[in-house]
Amino acid sequence: MGFPTTVEAMTLDWLTQVLREDGVLGEGVVVGFSAEPLAAGVGFMSALRRLTLDCEAGPQGMPRTIIAKLPPPDPGARQIDEAFNFYEKEVGFYQQMAASTPMRAPRAYYSAFDPASRDFVLLLEDLAPSVVADQVLGLTFDEAAMAVEALARLHARWWGDPARDKLDWLLAINSPQFKRLGDICTQCWPAVLDFVGDAMPPGVRAAGEQLTFRMATMLDQAFARPRSMAHGDYRADNLFYRPDCEVMPFAVADWQIIFKGNPVFDLAYLLTGSLEIAVRREHERELLAIYHARLLADGVADYSLEDCLDDYRFWVMLGLAWPIVAIGTLDTANARGLALFKCWIERAMAAVADWNAWEMLPA
Repeated sequence: MGFPTTVEAMTLDWLTQVLREDGVLGEGVVVGFSAEPLAAGVGFMSALRRLTLDCEAGPQGMPRTIIAKLPPPDPGARQIDEAFNFYEKEVGFYQQMAASTPMRAPRAYYSAFDPASRDFVLLLEDLAPSVVADQVLGLTFDEAAMAVEALARLHARWWGDPARDKLDWLLAINSPQFKRLGDICTQCWPAVLDFVGDAMPPGVRAAGEQLTFRMATMLDQAFARPRSMAHGDYRADNLFYRPDCEVMPFAVADWQIIFKGNPVFDLAYLLTGSLEIAVRREHERELLAIYHARLLADGVADYSLEDCLDDYRFWVMLGLAWPIVAIGTLDTANARGLALFKCWIERAMAAVADWNAWEMLPA
């Protein structure tokens, strides 16, 4: 393995070499750097550091800060990666898909993954001065509409594209790895009951218990629906907005959970996790219509609004598995993380109840 997995292991020679190979450094030399941690209570599946570079003879306009994305110290995050292949997928996205994807992602100056250790490293563009949204506060309607429009463009690009299916590392939503969700949810469910307590509506509690046992069947049903590439973690904390930029979201980060399957997952995940309950209830149908109209405008055929609503309702139910796994496996030691998990599960439960989504559970 020829790359560092901590900031402390990064040498000036290594940074100089990889940034020269990318072309961003030109013939310059990295003679020093400092690092500061990022995304405490926001990013759970990796360690993020902003590197401020001290360079000599670098080209005019080269970035002075970059983002290092590294393996996390949290063993729960490592467990999730082993189940769902997150780190290899994100490196694969930057190496093989980013250039042909219409959604703006941070530029990757360097990317590497070691299948033996499952370690990885990414050196990414620093998106400042773009402002990352806040999932705890929730998106406004305007922010959500921008995110939904951009999401539909992403899905339309890979809708039915056979090139997507040739990428072995891009897991299908009904792959054996994803079907481990059933066992993981079963293990996590007691922690969720403790976390939510009496605030869990009885109908949602019964649906959650049934969901864990019907996971494999529902994942097969999900793969039988129209397919594209889904981002997999399309939530406010991964959306970067830039007020002075005409095209927003300016960029979307965290491509480690991408999968091939029915992409309406992303839409349900966004609206039921990143909008306050009252905002979702007021604007949900309008946002669904915006998404569907953009799909059609970008060339998706034979997909009615009724089909879209059915897919959305299906994912409102099945998507409850994601906050269940997060609450049951990830570190909740910081106040922001606790606030995030609390609002996420409350919003997801409210959506399940609003849509009577338990009716989508297979018999």
